Amino acid sequence: MIDVILPELPERELALLSEETPQPSGPRLAGRVVLGGPVALPVTADLVGPDPELLDFLRTEADNAVYHLVHLSVTCARDAPDPALHSINLDIGLTAEPVRRGTAAFQPVAWSMTPRQLTAEVTASVPAAHLGPRLGFQDGGDTAFGERVCLEARRELRSDPGWEIRHTSAVRIGGKYRLAMVVRAPRGAVSRAAVAVGATVREGHTLHRFREELEEPLRLAALQ
Repeated sequence: MIDVILPELPERELALLSEETPQPSGPRLAGRVVLGGPVALPVTADLVGPDPELLDFLRTEADNAVYHLVHLSVTCARDAPDPALHSINLDIGLTAEPVRRGTAAFQPVAWSMTPRQLTAEVTASVPAAHLGPRLGFQDGGDTAFGERVCLEARRELRSDPGWEIRHTSAVRIGGKYRLAMVVRAPRGAVSRAAVAVGATVREGHTLHRFREELEEPLRLAALQ
C-alpha cells in the first residue's frame, strides 16, 4: 500500500444556474459552492515503486492500459442563508479517442474512488488516499447499520462516475469534501474527463435544481 497526499487545488466559484424554465424568482446559489480542480497525474512506476505488488500490477497492464489519479474538491459554505443545500452531485464523463485512425479504444472507467461513503462532517485536514492492491483505494469500508450516509461514490467501474453529497438529519452540507479516483484508460488514446456539478435546495415541498458544466474537459496526460 502507498499513501498519496491529496493536494490543495486551484478553485473556482460556481454560478450554478437554475434548470427550471422559465427562470424562477426563488433562491440562487451563486457563491455558495466552490469547485477545486480537477487535476490529474499519471500513475507511474516512480509513484508506486515503494510497493512491489503495485509495480508488478502496473507492468502487467502496460501494453493495454494507463492509469491516472484525478483529484477534485467541493467546498460548500457553512454559514449560507436558507434554504439550505439539500444535495450536491458531482458528475464526471470519461471518454477516449484513438490517436490513430482505425484503432479501437475502450472507454475509460473509474477504477477506484474515494471516499466511498461518509457519515460525519468533513474536517479541514489534508488526508492521504491509501492505494492498495490493484490500485484500489482503501478507505475503511462500508458504514455501520443504521448510519445515515451524507456522501457516497456512485457508478464505480463505469465511464460516468460521480459523488453525491446529501443533507441528513444529523449532518448539514458544509465544508470541503476532498475526492479522488483512479481512472483506467486505454493506452494510445486521448482521454478526457468532463465535469458537471448539480445542486438542489428544498423550499417546503418544492425542490429547486441547479447545474453547471465546466467548459473544457480535463485532459488525462498520456504516459511516456
